[in-house]
Amino acid sequence: MITMLNACTTEIDDPDDAVADILGQLDLDKRLLKNAVGIIACFSECIVTGVVAALCERLPFDVVGCTTTGNSACGKYGRELLSLAVLTSDDTSFATAMSEPLSHNKIIAPLSTAYNAARQGREPDFILAYAPLMFSMGEHAIAGSVIFNSFNTVVGGKPLFGTFSCDHTLNCSESRVLRNGEAAIDTAAMILMFGKVNPRFYVTAIPEVNITRQTAVITNSEGTLLKELNGMSPVSYMETLGITRKSMEVGGVIALMLNYNDGTDPVVLGIYGITPEGYLVCGGDVPVNALLSVGSLNYHGVLESTETTIQKISGAGEVNGILMYPCLSRKLMLGQNADDEMKKVFELIGDRYPYQLCYAGGEICPLLDEQGKPVNRFHNYSFILCVL
Repeated sequence: MITMLNACTTEIDDPDDAVADILGQLDLDKRLLKNAVGIIACFSECIVTGVVAALCERLPFDVVGCTTTGNSACGKYGRELLSLAVLTSDDTSFATAMSEPLSHNKIIAPLSTAYNAARQGREPDFILAYAPLMFSMGEHAIAGSVIFNSFNTVVGGKPLFGTFSCDHTLNCSESRVLRNGEAAIDTAAMILMFGKVNPRFYVTAIPEVNITRQTAVITNSEGTLLKELNGMSPVSYMETLGITRKSMEVGGVIALMLNYNDGTDPVVLGIYGITPEGYLVCGGDVPVNALLSVGSLNYHGVLESTETTIQKISGAGEVNGILMYPCLSRKLMLGQNADDEMKKVFELIGDRYPYQLCYAGGEICPLLDEQGKPVNRFHNYSFILCVL
């Protein structure tokens, strides 16, 4: 059994004060079990001021995590916050690793080396993944789905849950992946769990009322490039639904709901761009013969889907801790009320369960097939949740 301990601090400038605040809340001498690992989520400034390094140096276990544009724990939430979730157990062990830098020509190899170093010949039961948001790096951009697919290949399809780093800047230039005080823009980190984990996964993205009933078949595609829907160019097909090219070019307005026809629930993907040929560059893979419908997300839709996700916890059985990674785009859609989703989570959960919430630049969460087997997926616009 895994127990989650939580702490957070708004002291992001003074390392000594921040460490004292976190350690005072955790009370590790009395609460720490045989094995432990830390998960950190923080404002990027916490790295610059030395708070992250100082905290990791004082903790008696590995710490993995990432920067974010908003996180929550212990009833506190906001952008300029550092939160720490400690997973501790007597019968589950943990191992961590950080990869070498990823690049177009080197993704699987660095991930595989890190994964094998952490597992040391053992087979993990569950993996938490923290990946770099590299599509913001100009000509060196790598799509999140490419990193996800590589991660999934390396772990052999074992249950994989996690987030892509992000931050408060327009191009996420300050986003970092963290491990034991080290911070990098182009590496991935992971936590491997061995033993009695029993993770349960929940995903919600768009309320049913915000999804069109009309469905199209993908008739031509290449990876994340959507070339044809029902034999038409995607732009032409969208126009038959009254969706203009301009609205498709505005990030976060139009969402694609993709049914892979394999017994799993649909996945929601974003439109990242439109090519001169009228092809759509999508947030994840769009295979031929998959079914596609169109949806949209707004302020009320964000909060409704948040509540729907949280309500699923009541059927999750024993709850010892919750990890939540909602998409960065959801926070942007809240406009001036950017903290309302985090506020809603606290209102619904209160102090019933320990939890950590961290906004994601892309979400990794399994969906169950018809046999109840988890199938790893990459998501956009979604609120993903893992109950431990």
